Amino acid sequence: MQPRNRRSDYGFTLVELLVVIAIIGILVALLLPAIQAAREAARRTECMNHLKQIGVAVQTHHDVKKHFPHGRNGRDQESVSWAYFILPQIEEQALYDAFVDGVRVDDNQNAKTMRTPVQIYACPSRRPPAADRNFDNNEQPPIVLAAASLGDYAANAGLEEDTALEPEDWEDPLTRKIIDITLAGPIYTGSSINARKVIDGLSKTLAVGEKHIRPVESDWAEEMVHFEQGDTAFLAGDNIFAVLRCSEEGLATGPDDDDDKKFGGPHPGVTLFVYLDGHADGLSNDTDVEMLKGLSTIGGEEVVRTQ
Repeated sequence: MQPRNRRSDYGFTLVELLVVIAIIGILVALLLPAIQAAREAARRTECMNHLKQIGVAVQTHHDVKKHFPHGRNGRDQESVSWAYFILPQIEEQALYDAFVDGVRVDDNQNAKTMRTPVQIYACPSRRPPAADRNFDNNEQPPIVLAAASLGDYAANAGLEEDTALEPEDWEDPLTRKIIDITLAGPIYTGSSINARKVIDGLSKTLAVGEKHIRPVESDWAEEMVHFEQGDTAFLAGDNIFAVLRCSEEGLATGPDDDDDKKFGGPHPGVTLFVYLDGHADGLSNDTDVEMLKGLSTIGGEEVVRTQ
């Protein structure tokens, strides 16, 4: 009689199980970064597509209105931003038409316009589209919390985010027509820039890019966090840091950068932009500041090399 194979009477030994588990763990550890990288690449592509759609909308707005959209048409709680002005060009005519002029943006009469999430205004690497931002209330605690639609992009105002906002007591941004084109971007408070004024060329001038959102500081009041971060109602015009950015200090160095005036996104090492001619591209976060300034102004005739 053949002796029985005792090994066949049992399952895996403990050592064999541990070896299999170790191999599986190693494979998972090797695969996870690749999977995460692939997901981020897909999200980055989607974000780039959002910017391309915004770029086409900015161009179409120019074709219809004969100028690029105003960065915002005021500084009070009744004003709106460039993100509102291009709603018809991103197939959101109903939201555009629902706005009641002369009524506060946080009023219930403007709920449809101001509180409806707009998908292309959210960067998928940062967060999904939502209506969960506070409304600004003239730098005071907000009246309406966690109700406004968010936005992860900002228009290029030039070297400074407050282009055309001097003197400080200036109240009507649409009456100011004289600007220094070597300092100004194409979309700032009260702007009405047309293509003829962009002497640096549409393909060499930034239109809209990802906006950096600074980290929360421990001494901020909870209801003021969105205001301090420049992350309040995106279609409203009252908070300049929610809708405009500048180039004077370069791009954000990372998520811990505390400068709320900078462009910067959640994608590793790069910030995405769309130019006035409609093409979208990324700029390395260590891009030379002088190069960034050249790309942000409509005049100056700087020689700028882009990728």
